[in-house]
Amino acid sequence: MQTRTQAKNRGYKIWDDTNITLASVGSAVFGKSARRLLAALVAGESDATKLSGMALGSVRRKIPQLEVALAGQCTAHHAPRMAGALEWVDGLGRQMGEMDQQRQGLLGPMAPQLAQLDSLPGVNAITAHDMLAELGLAMTRLGSAERLAAWAGWWPGHNARAGKRRKGRTRRGHRYLRRVLGQWAWATRQTSTVLGRTVRRLEARVGGKTAAVAVAPKILVSIYHLLLEGTVYEEARYDRL
Repeated sequence: MQTRTQAKNRGYKIWDDTNITLASVGSAVFGKSARRLLAALVAGESDATKLSGMALGSVRRKIPQLEVALAGQCTAHHAPRMAGALEWVDGLGRQMGEMDQQRQGLLGPMAPQLAQLDSLPGVNAITAHDMLAELGLAMTRLGSAERLAAWAGWWPGHNARAGKRRKGRTRRGHRYLRRVLGQWAWATRQTSTVLGRTVRRLEARVGGKTAAVAVAPKILVSIYHLLLEGTVYEEARYDRL
């Protein structure tokens, strides 16, 4: 997904160089209509009126704006580069589809654990899959929830001297796990759970990023207990973690 985003960004730079501004009319550059127009541009069509007439669905309501947005110059220099960017994006998309099918097959036996993670606030299917892929199922080998959080790099640092506690930092840990947990912690902000209330309360005082960092260890501790004990999330119980 990261590589495909890079490929798309490369495409954006090429289109910016041609002064073609499809995004300015609210058309997804990689949507069906936009891809049809870009394919025509690569094939040599340069008439903005003809190109805008190829729009599909609701985008046709914006044909006048499309004519202006397509009034750029896609030269012989730009066309092959644009074609290469589109081919790169499509190829990565196919690979992602194939890998997703393989992933679904591997995750079949893990349905009970996925259901346990799904009971947590702020989680979605992709997040749950990523978490199981990085943590596995055998929580007993980790020793404790605190050791798991420390290994992941999310356990709060201790920085105290002369009876005063100073600002600590999380250490470097598992970079993929850190990213997933950070996104998960921020997603809880939209919930009415204790995690969501904690994020909103801390956000007002220390900012959103720091608030997510503070809540992430609570999520990881909850995951540890859920997978270890075979239970689902209960708000009253995990309120104290």
